[in-house]
Order: sequence, then C-alpha cells, then structure tokens
Amino acid sequence: MIVYYNPHVDDFLAKPLHFKILKRRPLLKYGYLFEESLKRGEKMKILVDGTISSLIPEGIYLLLPGFLRLLIARIEISYWLKLNDFKGKVDFHYSVKKLTGKELLFFFSYKVARGRFQRRMKTLEFFENKVSHLSHYFVLTKQKADNLSLLTNLYLAGDSDVSQNAYFKHFFPWYNQKVIDVSFAVAPRFEVRKEMQDREFACVATGTFHNLEDETPIEYYTDFMTFFKTNTYHPVRKMVFENKGELAPTIACQVAAYRKQSKGNVLTRFINHFFVSQKKYFRIDIVELYNSYAFSMVGEEASGFPALGSLESMGAGCVLFAQPEFYGGLGINPGEHFLPYDGDVFKVKQMIDEGGLSVEELREISQKGSEFVKKNFSKEAVYNKTMQQLLAITQAE
Repeated sequence: MIVYYNPHVDDFLAKPLHFKILKRRPLLKYGYLFEESLKRGEKMKILVDGTISSLIPEGIYLLLPGFLRLLIARIEISYWLKLNDFKGKVDFHYSVKKLTGKELLFFFSYKVARGRFQRRMKTLEFFENKVSHLSHYFVLTKQKADNLSLLTNLYLAGDSDVSQNAYFKHFFPWYNQKVIDVSFAVAPRFEVRKEMQDREFACVATGTFHNLEDETPIEYYTDFMTFFKTNTYHPVRKMVFENKGELAPTIACQVAAYRKQSKGNVLTRFINHFFVSQKKYFRIDIVELYNSYAFSMVGEEASGFPALGSLESMGAGCVLFAQPEFYGGLGINPGEHFLPYDGDVFKVKQMIDEGGLSVEELREISQKGSEFVKKNFSKEAVYNKTMQQLLAITQAE
C-alpha cells in the first residue's frame, strides 16, 4: 500500500487551491497516479499532517498553534476534494495513528524537503520505506539534499535516472542507488496526423524558460546558477529564443518566456512571482503544431531530466533532436527513436540544412519513436511500471 504525503500543496498529482484562485493551469505531470488508481477502483491513501499549507506561506503557517493548523488543513482538503472530484474516493489520515508504518510513503521533494523539514522528520521516519520524487530539485538543491540525507531507507525517484548527472552527483554524493524511474505520461491526443512527406522540412522548438535572475527569492536558485553559470534551467530553449532570427526558418521558435521580465521594486517582483505569462503559449494547438514539422527540439533540464514535450512531440511523429544523457533508464535509443546532438542548436540547423537523412530514414525514426511513446508512456503503461517499481521496494523487505 502506498501513502501519498501532503499531495494537496502542488500541481503534480491534482489541482491545488491556489492554482484555482490564481486561474493557473495545473500541469498534473504525475496525475496518472491518481487517475489510474481511481479508474481501477482503488481508494487512494493520503496523509496530511498540517505542516504545509497550499495557501499560507510555511513561515507563517507553522507559527500557528497545532489545532489551528489542523483545522486549516481540514478546510483546505475539503475544498481540494471538491475541486478534484475526489469526495468518497480518498482514504484520508491526519496523523499516523491508524497507519502501520509498513506502507510505502511517497512524496515530492519540491516543498516537503525544504523549509522546516525537522517538523516533518518524525512523521517521515514513522514509515520503514519512503520514496521522494525529485521533480524541481533544482530549487534549493543543497537544502533538499541535506534534509533528505537524514532519512533512513530513502529511495529517490525522477523522470529519468539522473544518478550520473554531474549536478545530481555534486549535491547527492551520499546516494548510491539507481534513481527510480517515475516519469510523466503522454496524453493519447499526441498522435500522428500527417505523414513525413507532408510536413515542413524544418524543426519546431517548443517549451518555456525562466530567467532566474528575475525570480524571487533569489536564494532559491543560487545553487543551480552557481553550478551551471547560467540563469535558466533550460539553456537550449533560451539559446533558440535569443537566436530565433538567425535560426529561422530551419528552426521555428515557439519557445516562450515563463514570466514577463519585471523591472519594478522588490514588492512588485514578489507579486509578479505568482503570475506567469504562459497563457499565449498554452493556446497553441500543440498537437497540430508538432504534426506540421518533420523535426522537434524541446530542450532538457540542465539538472538531468527530459522534458514532457520531447516525448509528446515524438508521439505526434516528430523526429526529436535530443541529448542522450538525459534519457537514462527510459529505453529510448539515439539513432533509433531520436537524433542525438550535443546541445548546440546551430549544429542542429546545419544538420537539417545539409539534409543528410532521406525521407525514408526519417519516416522510420518517426515511426519507431511514436510507437515507443504510445506503448511505453501511456497513462496505463507508466502507472503499471511505476507501481511495479514502488511495490517491489516493500516486497524486498
């Protein structure tokens, strides 16, 4: 049995309240974990301990007395259940009293592994085995790594196996196991609608990128910026965006800034932090866009993980340009499912302009890539693989 810990505070599994209030679109990258459980008639087990709020900053929230925090948590959960249509489908616990500790605790490090972590230690250590997903681990990396190192029988998970990534190895030298593959799923709408010969013989570049120097508080991002000497998680996307005129028309830039640049005072920048400029980007018919081009390039996270858009574009039949080291453990092979490159977008332009691959060769890569995604990254397939890996942890004891 898996217990999900404080899943209401972010948009990884379900829509959080603050997204509803701010009218933001949740990504639900791992929403299949809940969706497939419900589809199979399984009741999700959730633990909410009142140490994190989805609405109130942690520094303020933890100053409140315990009974008030728990009351707020219950109110938040009530609205969260309604918002996500989870009423009657979730087995809730507000303490560990009715749990055995034999269950596998699953949580995202994004908010759980930072802040007042010591307040959560006793609850986390109640469970014999726990899995922490590293999505967004590039935020406050050292703090998260130091906190997670205090836990016993901890397994790390991510969108791919980043155990050999330089950034991961620098901050997690104490972790000597494989990073469990708990990746995202690709929606069935990402399908092939046009044959290769009917597509524009060019590459579409998609995704958004941050300018971390405009983010607040800046100390959240200094680990990443200091290590990589860059101010963005997705350097390839930024490179395309800043050179779109020179790269066009071979590389069509559909990359967008995550947030409008703010030149105001500290208060203005703090307020703008809660708003993003992705509405125009999300209005794009992304499936039709991918079907209009022979090639795609989405750009991976420098900290090691691939982008969901990479697999979505493959599902729609694009021949993806990707850096192989970001796809460890996923079974995706360079030259068979995608075309490898070293992160230099100008080399991609040169490769396309020189036309080294025939339409038949491209069609074969496109077909193998889309079939691989359809077979291995559907919600059902990813859920089955994830459950098999997670349950193996408890069965090994």
